[in-house]
Amino acid sequence: MKIKIFTTVCLISGLSFFYGQTLEFKDKNFEKAVLENFDLNKNGMLESLEAGMVTNLFLVQKGIASTEDLRLFKNVKMIVLDDNVIPNIAISNLDQLELFSCTGCKISSFKADNLKNLTSLYLDNNLLESISLTGIPKIDQLTLSLNQLKTINLLQFKVLRKLNVEHNKLQQIDISGNSALQTLNIAGNKIRKTDIKKGTKTEVTIFGAEE
Repeated sequence: MKIKIFTTVCLISGLSFFYGQTLEFKDKNFEKAVLENFDLNKNGMLESLEAGMVTNLFLVQKGIASTEDLRLFKNVKMIVLDDNVIPNIAISNLDQLELFSCTGCKISSFKADNLKNLTSLYLDNNLLESISLTGIPKIDQLTLSLNQLKTINLLQFKVLRKLNVEHNKLQQIDISGNSALQTLNIAGNKIRKTDIKKGTKTEVTIFGAEE
């Protein structure tokens, strides 16, 4: 009997060591959503090894109110948080992240920093009046339609190919530093063709400019 108990204890301890430390979440709805899909050993908790195996977080309409817990998923490549209510978002240092989407999330403040592999960012249908994006050298597609943006700085986005800022409050836009840009949608803004600053090497198809 003692040998059997000892063996069971050792097995539990071994599994605990294998999966690593239990992670603590700030947002309980976020925790509930990820446990449904990624609690591999079914112990009702998420360990560091389990989180490290996650590459896609598809968490639409889960009642999530904070993105602080994203820091726990260091290897995630795609994050989709559409149709949650998340007023303030700050994400940084997710080296593997390639796509981030949070459309219809009532975001009023968004900051992204040091996302070196991010190529696609979708923030449509929010409440953004401004946006902070730094250290995102590979951004290829940026979609910010249906917000309240009055200005946007695009100079750092050297490989940006597709930009959608339709239905904001922009009055001018500078794409002179975006030589790779192929399409620009500015419909629903009070921008005339003369309000668009283009570089000499910029060949872009523009949708929605006023005459």
